[in-house]
Amino acid sequence: MRTKMAIVYSFLALGGCDLSGEESGEGGDTEGTASGGESSPGEDYCSGVSSWDAGMIEFEEDVLVLVNEARAAGASCGGQSFGPADPLAMNAALRCAARVHSKDMLERNFFAHDNPDGEDPFVRMQQAGYEYFTAGENIAAGQPTPAAVMQSWMSSPGHCSNIMNPDFTELGVGAFTGSGAEFSLYWTQTLGAR
Repeated sequence: MRTKMAIVYSFLALGGCDLSGEESGEGGDTEGTASGGESSPGEDYCSGVSSWDAGMIEFEEDVLVLVNEARAAGASCGGQSFGPADPLAMNAALRCAARVHSKDMLERNFFAHDNPDGEDPFVRMQQAGYEYFTAGENIAAGQPTPAAVMQSWMSSPGHCSNIMNPDFTELGVGAFTGSGAEFSLYWTQTLGAR
C-alpha cells in the first residue's frame, strides 16, 4: 500500500494576530451567525464542509482520541523526548480548515501544505475564523484508518513533535475520501493555541 506524508509545517505568531474569530459550539463544524444577521468569520468559507460523511466524521473523532492517548503517554519523536501533555479539544474552525484542505487535495489531485493557489495552512485557519498565537499542520494521504495515519505521523519526528507539542491546545481533523486522485483518502490535522 502506498502512502504519503508531508514535511511538518508549523508557525509561531509573534505578537499575536489581529483576526476576529470565535469558536463555535461543541461539536459544530461551522461558525455561528453574528448578531445583526451578518456572517461570522469563517461561515462562508466553511459552508462547503459543514455537511460531512458520517464515516469520515467518525475517523476524525478517532484521530482526536488517538492524539490524546499519545499525548497522555508521552513520546520520543526522533530522539526528542516529550512528557505527557494535556489533551487537545476539537475546534470547529480548525476542523473546517483541515476539511477544506483534505477535500481540496483530493479534488485537485495535489499533495502539499500550500494549495495550487498559494494558500498556506495559516491562511486557511484565518479564513475559517481561527485566531491563533501558534499553529501547525500535519498532512497525510493513503492511510486507510485513523490508527494507520497516527502510526505514520508518530513515526515521523516532525509530525510527532507537532502532535506532542504541549503549546498546542486545540485540534482540527479533516478526513476526505473519493476517487480521481492519486490517493483515495486524504488527512489533515490543524493544531493551534489562542
